[in-house]
Amino acid sequence: MLKLKNIVIDDKAENYLPSTSLLNAMEVAYTLKRPLLITGEPGTGKTQFAYWVADHLSKTNNFHPLPFVYNTKTSSIAQDLFYSYDAIAHFRETHGDSGKKAEDFIQLKALGLAIAHAIGRDGVGISESILDKSNITAAEGKGSVVLIDEIDKASRDFPNDLLNEIENYEFEIKEINRKVKIIEAAQKQNIIVILTSNFEKNLPDAFLRRCIYYHIDFPSKQRLYEIILRRLNLSEEDYVTIQNRISDFFYFHEFPNINKKPSTSEFIDWMRVLQEDGLLSRNFFNEGGLIKDDLLLKYLPILMKNKDDQMRILAK
Repeated sequence: MLKLKNIVIDDKAENYLPSTSLLNAMEVAYTLKRPLLITGEPGTGKTQFAYWVADHLSKTNNFHPLPFVYNTKTSSIAQDLFYSYDAIAHFRETHGDSGKKAEDFIQLKALGLAIAHAIGRDGVGISESILDKSNITAAEGKGSVVLIDEIDKASRDFPNDLLNEIENYEFEIKEINRKVKIIEAAQKQNIIVILTSNFEKNLPDAFLRRCIYYHIDFPSKQRLYEIILRRLNLSEEDYVTIQNRISDFFYFHEFPNINKKPSTSEFIDWMRVLQEDGLLSRNFFNEGGLIKDDLLLKYLPILMKNKDDQMRILAK
């Protein structure tokens, strides 16, 4: 019989736990007005950090509470980070004699939105009012965090094509032959750019020279303990058992010849389900080693996402 449960998952940005060294890197990047490039294994919290920064600065500075996100694709080009142009809709409307102009079919994206907000415009579209920067002061602008996620997915041309635009916060809209640019130096304080990459080796040297770099290591047992205390609503009797479950997790993570090691995010999911099912205190090991029962088979797929890896674990 199928039994479905709903778990209330608390993924609030404020519960993210950045390390002191990561905060230091962010502060340096902001001081130098450089993008912060974060690398690390999938699931180590690279993306979540951008949400934490936006949430934190929305409470202490005049920043949007959520980042403007661009999810990089293999087909990404520099323009995609700033705006999109619906040529098909424009063509149809032109033949329908609606009176609409090209700018009515242009939509600002991640960094384009951040630049518009920095100069005091709402950035919903690309009307003449947004392009007109007269009588706009830095004080009227609003801060934004821009997250360019998994930039290593794109071709090497993509980050190279962004060098000038990210450094000067400007971009050209070819369809209407107009350029949007931050003029006042103070307005650059309204933009923070965070890039994530699973592998820094695919990024060109010229681009890396213009970034502040930080690598998130896989967390230690103590660090995992601190993270899980933030993520789960625990009672006092749970604290001792957490250390045992962390030791179990590291057994799976460090198992020899594993193709895909379980990540921090998968550890959190595993702990959430164990807590929901009242099994945080359940031991997965005895004196004979791993307890290969129905409960192991039920929860192992949360951590092991490869058939061969599951077979290796169960064959031990």
